[in-house]
Amino acid sequence: MVTKVAVDRMPSLPQVLIEILDAIGSDQADFQSIAKTIRHETAVTAKLISAANSSYFGSTKQCDSIERALLFLGTDAVKTIVITTSIKQFFSNFNQDHAQFLKSFWRRSLISANVAKVLATLTSYTSPDEAYLCGLLMDVGQLILLTDNEEQYLSIVGNSKTDDQLLDEEDAFFSTTHCELAGDLIESWNIAGFMSDACRYHHETADSILDAHHLVKIINLTSLLSAKPDIDDHTLEAANTLFGLNEALTRELLTRIGNDADNMANALGINISNDSDYGEANSQLGEKIGAIAELAQVSSDLWRANSQEALQNAIDRALFLTFGVTDNMLFVYDPELNILTGQANAEQDEQKPIFTVPAEPGRSMISDTLLSRKSLSSEKVDGTLKIIDKQLLRYLNGSTLACWPLVSKHDPNAILGVLVLGANPENGKLLHNKANLLTALCSEIAEAIRKNFQRIERAELENNDNVDYQLHISEAVHEASNPLSIIRNYLELLSIKLGDENEASAELNIIKEEIDRVGNILLRLKEPEPTEVADGPVNINDVILSITRIFKASICATKEIDLELKLDETMTDTQANPEHLKQILTNLLKNAVEALPIKGKIIVSSEASVSFSGRHFVGIYIEDNGPGISENIKKHLFSPVTSTKGEGHSGLGLSIIKKLIDEMDGSIVCRSNPKSGTQFQILLPKLN
Repeated sequence: MVTKVAVDRMPSLPQVLIEILDAIGSDQADFQSIAKTIRHETAVTAKLISAANSSYFGSTKQCDSIERALLFLGTDAVKTIVITTSIKQFFSNFNQDHAQFLKSFWRRSLISANVAKVLATLTSYTSPDEAYLCGLLMDVGQLILLTDNEEQYLSIVGNSKTDDQLLDEEDAFFSTTHCELAGDLIESWNIAGFMSDACRYHHETADSILDAHHLVKIINLTSLLSAKPDIDDHTLEAANTLFGLNEALTRELLTRIGNDADNMANALGINISNDSDYGEANSQLGEKIGAIAELAQVSSDLWRANSQEALQNAIDRALFLTFGVTDNMLFVYDPELNILTGQANAEQDEQKPIFTVPAEPGRSMISDTLLSRKSLSSEKVDGTLKIIDKQLLRYLNGSTLACWPLVSKHDPNAILGVLVLGANPENGKLLHNKANLLTALCSEIAEAIRKNFQRIERAELENNDNVDYQLHISEAVHEASNPLSIIRNYLELLSIKLGDENEASAELNIIKEEIDRVGNILLRLKEPEPTEVADGPVNINDVILSITRIFKASICATKEIDLELKLDETMTDTQANPEHLKQILTNLLKNAVEALPIKGKIIVSSEASVSFSGRHFVGIYIEDNGPGISENIKKHLFSPVTSTKGEGHSGLGLSIIKKLIDEMDGSIVCRSNPKSGTQFQILLPKLN
């Protein structure tokens, strides 16, 4: 039985928790960036999915993805869950064996999740995100067993050389396995479908699940691929049995995903083979939790300030309590006059001198900070300081002048001023070490300034009959942005689930465009479009030669099949993925050889320039003189269907080929009849 207590106690790597805390606390945090960060962490994901499906939150619909859980819970609830997880993690006393286990577990989970998503995409599974979640959670039962009996379970893991041995040891000691616990946990969420089965049976043999649900097969192969750094013959055989994947593509996708996981570990400062970074990361996590608590307190003080003087007093207290800074000045930007104005606090100087700086480049460190939106320090300024900077440095009693931009988190395009600090060697080091906290504090100060501006505007409109109406409009615009964002996110999820080829995709895109247009009208903001990463330049003829050379010397020779090449010598490089091309050619040639009788013939051709519908392509043609393909099979040729080749074949080969070609923005056509045989025509975009 998986209890809520067990789920709540599941540990995480402190490095990953720090990244998640940074993501949810960022001024630029949005639905996509938070989801992307949380997707790296098994325990946090399990807690979010569990909460989203609980009766406490009144869920009436199944939350079967990270994105859906985030949409349903909302940012505040997510923050609470992550911060609570972080506090529990910080105050837990784990030994070095525990730290090493968590690192290995995290890396395998991340690899598993990405392998599952790639396999789902390759094999045309309807929900790659569901496969990703299954891959991430398939070993979550290990975390549950760890929380129940840390010492015993770490001993079991350390003594188990294989996954099968680990399962036997788990069953002997706990009378259950991590597979069963993962399946039970997901089943407790009442999610329809086969996610619980996929996690429950991910260590079964390939033969035993050959006819199981598509997702069960994906996660089973995922488990094999993520088990060891090197792929053995058993895993390669399973990849071929379950999905017809050849060795080259299998090794290529696992190597790429493994490298991505290692790069992620390096980016987070996680040394998989060394435990020394764990204690340091946990200490940093403690500082992060403390900073969150500090910021919550000072934010409350700032928002209660109802005048410029009260705001300056709140800033003084926040800087002193958090950084030990006693001297500062707030410069507020006036966009109409294009100037920055700073005034000393009465407690600092009864005469309250006023400093005014034009918002022009080179006039002062203050104006340069405003225009660049980046913090500046007098220690790093090239050349001599301007006189006004020297005056402020002396007035603020510091050895270093530090300037920080005040940018609104509600409108990143709006900068409201500059905070100027007089720092000394003691607090200067603290400012440097807590730069993220100071950035967050400046964002809160910017919001407090914006709120003061709104108060002033309301006061000026007090005698205006339209004041209530104007405020109502302002509030309505603000409130409308939230449901619009949620609607668009749901449409995005629906679009992914349906796929680009679904006839409803065009209509969904139109709706999304109109929602974006409404959002732009209301908020005057534009969301940047994601950029596509292009494949590299490849010579088609070189790939054809390398693959056909293997076939000529092997199965073609065995069946005495004549493999003839007709390659266009004017061929130049085109945009494609060489490993994908190898997989495509291997599958098509293998199919042709299996369909041909002894002494049959295959012709592989290339064409350097093909014009079609106003676009330019390169062509690859594979034809044989075999018996052709029946009309019944041709109707579903590129869809995942039952194979006609008999037992041991999944019928997914051509589906995978179609998917790979689509990813390269190409097309494939099949022509076949009993008299002339079968021809596949592949067109790939030509480089200009």
